[in-house]
Amino acid sequence: MNFLNLSAKKPAYAQAKAVILPIPCGGLTPAALALDKGPEAILLASHMLSSYDAETNTDITELGIHTLPPLSCPASPQEAMEELIAQATQHFKKNKLVVGIGGSHLVSLGMVRAAAEKYNGLGVLHLGAHPHLITGSHDSVQENGVMARIREKCPVSHVGIRSMTKSERKAIHLDNLVFARDIHTNGLNAVVDAIDLLPEKLYVAINLDVLDPACMPAVIRPEPGGLDWYTLNGLIRIAAREKSIVGFDITGLVPRPNDPHAQLLAAKLIAKILICVLQPTL
Repeated sequence: MNFLNLSAKKPAYAQAKAVILPIPCGGLTPAALALDKGPEAILLASHMLSSYDAETNTDITELGIHTLPPLSCPASPQEAMEELIAQATQHFKKNKLVVGIGGSHLVSLGMVRAAAEKYNGLGVLHLGAHPHLITGSHDSVQENGVMARIREKCPVSHVGIRSMTKSERKAIHLDNLVFARDIHTNGLNAVVDAIDLLPEKLYVAINLDVLDPACMPAVIRPEPGGLDWYTLNGLIRIAAREKSIVGFDITGLVPRPNDPHAQLLAAKLIAKILICVLQPTL
C-alpha cells in the first residue's frame, strides 16, 4: 500500500528523495494497543486525497516519494526499537528524508536514534500536548519517557504543550518550552526562539495530540487548547525554512471505525510537510 496511491508513478528507491516507513507498533497499555492500526489507516486515507496541492501549486507526484513496506514489529518494545533503528538507519545514511508513520510515540525514539547515526549534532523539535519526560530506569522503553530518552542524545524543544507533571516542568528549560497558550496569545513568534536554539540538522517528532481535539479527537489523551490546522502548518514552514529537516514522524492516531476524518487529516499533514521540506522556498 502506497502513500497517495502513487504506485503507478512512484520513483524507484534509488531516485527517491523521501521514503515513507509505516511502523505499526502499538503502545504498552491496553488503551494504546489500537495505535498499531494508525499507519494502515493513514495510508488508506491518503488514497482519498488529491496529489495536487492547490495552496502551493505543487504536484506531489513530482516530489520523489517512495513508500517502503511496513516494519515488522516484534512484540517486545526493545526488540521493536532495535528493528526500527536498523531499518531506518540505512535510509538516513543514503541521504533520504525519512518519514515514520506510527503507531506509538515510541516510534520517535527509534527514528531519532537512527537519524543520529547519520547526523552528528542532531536537534529534535517535539510537537505534542505532553512532554513525555517521565523518567524510568535507564534501559526502560516506555511511552511516557520517550523524550527523556531522546534528550540523552539530542537537544529538544517542546512546542504545543498543555499538560505535564511537576517533575517534567522542572526538567525543561523555559527557552525550550512553548505552551500552546503562548502561540494562541503571541502567534508563531512564540516558537522562533525555541527553534533557533536547536542545531541546523533537525528531526521533527509530531504527536497528533498537538492539535486541538476539535480537529483531532482520535488520540489517547486529548487536551483542550491545542493548535489548529493552519497554525501547525505555519509552524512547520518556519522550521523548514530555518533548519534542514532530515526526518519526521506522525504518531498517536487511534483510528475510529467508520470515521475517516482524523486519518484524512493525518495524511494531508504528511503531504503538507513533504512539500515544506522538499520545497522549502514555497
